[in-house]
Amino acid sequence: MKDTDLLPEIAFASDIMEDEAAIQELDRVFEVQKQAFLQNPIPSAQERIALMERVQPMLRKYRSKMLEALNADFGGHSTQQADLIEILGMFERAKFNIANVKKWMQPIAKEVNPITYGSSKAYIQYQPKGVIGNMVAWNFPFDIAIGPMLDQLGAGNRVIIKPSDLVPACGELLKEMIADTFEENQVAVITGGIELAKYFPTLKWDHLVYTGNGTVAKQVMKLAAENLVPLTLELGGKNPVIVHEDSITDSAVAEIAGVKAVKRGQMCVTPDYCFVPEKQLDTFVEKLVKHYQNNFAENNGAAHCCGIINDRHIYRLQSLIDEAIEAGVTVIQAGNDLKEGDRNMPFYIVINPPMHLKMMQEEIFGPILPVISYKNIEDVIQYINQNEKPLGLYIYAREQRFIDKIAQNTQSGGVSVNALAMQAALPSMAFGGTGGSGMGVHHGEEGFREFSNPRGHFVKGNGGIFSTIMPPYSPKTDDFIENVGYASLGKQALFALKTIPKNLWAKLFN
Repeated sequence: MKDTDLLPEIAFASDIMEDEAAIQELDRVFEVQKQAFLQNPIPSAQERIALMERVQPMLRKYRSKMLEALNADFGGHSTQQADLIEILGMFERAKFNIANVKKWMQPIAKEVNPITYGSSKAYIQYQPKGVIGNMVAWNFPFDIAIGPMLDQLGAGNRVIIKPSDLVPACGELLKEMIADTFEENQVAVITGGIELAKYFPTLKWDHLVYTGNGTVAKQVMKLAAENLVPLTLELGGKNPVIVHEDSITDSAVAEIAGVKAVKRGQMCVTPDYCFVPEKQLDTFVEKLVKHYQNNFAENNGAAHCCGIINDRHIYRLQSLIDEAIEAGVTVIQAGNDLKEGDRNMPFYIVINPPMHLKMMQEEIFGPILPVISYKNIEDVIQYINQNEKPLGLYIYAREQRFIDKIAQNTQSGGVSVNALAMQAALPSMAFGGTGGSGMGVHHGEEGFREFSNPRGHFVKGNGGIFSTIMPPYSPKTDDFIENVGYASLGKQALFALKTIPKNLWAKLFN
């Protein structure tokens, strides 16, 4: 479960009066941006680049405050993890978009049959959509706000961001950062609680982005549907790791454990459960436990991770462990018991949990890794396919046939082979889900196109048979239908030969 708006929690935390003011502010800024977009509906490449170029200096300027805000909201947060993902990751996305946006803006020519249309031309021009809303998840409060914003600005849009109120320090800082860097008719941040969260999707956005869980996504979709607002949904899911017998190695185990430690498992592309060959189950588990003990024992790895977001999530995660223990499942705790008031929960390895347990039915979103043994890969593929399509699917193997069999017989938002989460890290590659893990993408060229309208253009030239196919119809129309449209390939070729010289002349004349 990863949700920007855990409704019961926000309901208690929100101040209704503040939300009413936030809603009024949202309405005002929304109208300001709508009017600004109408005045400049197709910003030049240089205008877009100039806006994106502001991001890196903004992040440099606010780096220390960002680290402090993350530390406050998560009850402790790794500085290196924040630098790598929330800040330096945005550097790379900004650089890539800036370097390529002029190319992406170029019209894309479409084929036009010269026999039928003469010297006419057709092309796709990607135009900005308008004002885009972004409902940001709490787990990466800067990355999920700024990353899509770069794609949206590159596509020529205006942007309004709603942070999650589960990370109030980050939300208020993001509001300060954006206000200090952009005009409100370009980018704005509106902070608030449950009432704002409910109201945000009701506006007539030109596109809306939501990152969270499927339950709330359905509510967002219903509200957005009232205005036929197009959506990008990033919903996470239960991401499987499938390990081949040739890859039970220290390095593979280190990567699986390490990526699970990113945000202490509170990441949409984290490994949710792991399949290993039955004969090597003990070896894999021993390596995994040893790695956690050697690298994440001190204060449960606080220096390398972050805390669980709040007590409610700690309780939820602990209930998953308690259920497994009550069912007689082997649960290995890699770390110290959680101290009262501390949010650095230890890591848990759960061996062969029954599939009916909640940890096998829900997205874990925490430091728990079920490890499941398998005898043949067909059973693994069948299990993956009978559940919701994951956001990421991970394969550790050297045997190419094994890799191909899994990749070609499953569906997921992305695939990463002999690495974890890399499908989400590349600025150049589309990132998004499918089915239960979401719809739409952002990142790079595909992100630019996601937030653009592929507008088709047709420019009539000389020649062609327009007069023949347009009303009022004539005997020439009947002749074309019977003796060309329904004719043999030979007759169609003869018609083409008669038409080509005339159309070539028309093209030259044009």
